[in-house]
Amino acid sequence: MLGQFNFEKFPVLKTERLILRQLTLDDVDAVYAIRSDYEVTRLNIGAAYIILDQARILIESILDNYQRGNELRWGITLKDGDDTVIGMCGYNYWARRDFRGSVGYDLARAYWGQGIMTEATRAVIKFGFDKMALNRIEADASVENVASIRILEKLGFHQEGIEREQYFEGGEFHDLMLFSLLRRDYELTIRK
Repeated sequence: MLGQFNFEKFPVLKTERLILRQLTLDDVDAVYAIRSDYEVTRLNIGAAYIILDQARILIESILDNYQRGNELRWGITLKDGDDTVIGMCGYNYWARRDFRGSVGYDLARAYWGQGIMTEATRAVIKFGFDKMALNRIEADASVENVASIRILEKLGFHQEGIEREQYFEGGEFHDLMLFSLLRRDYELTIRK
């Protein structure tokens, strides 16, 4: 089981409504549209993008870190759509020695409230436990990000604590809630 996924070929994940695929530089405009929306980014670390080049740099970084085997992040597209990226989801890091990864996500505002991020993240979690041999998946969310907290709780994550004043943005310090999902808890929920 350990080491099943080796980064040789990027995995495409399919759900009932979604295709999660590798980001490419053709996705710059779509990623910029997501990341330049203040409402999407205001509860994330990092300010809203103000120039298109920021999206290109992000995609290049994601592709480079994938090649290095450090992170695995998917672009989210609709099965019945035109392959436009509407969000991103994946592992911001993978600590192989500890069998641990950290999941993160963002979604274009037009798609909020439709269960899309829950569906995408569920597929990413399954991949993490089944193919990456993870024992622990971590996530964090701003204490103000009620929607993100709801997604994590719906997927079986447990709150572990609050990282007080964890980051500085917009002239003030912000607290983050730390969540985790262990393999044994995940296996109990999928058996139900």
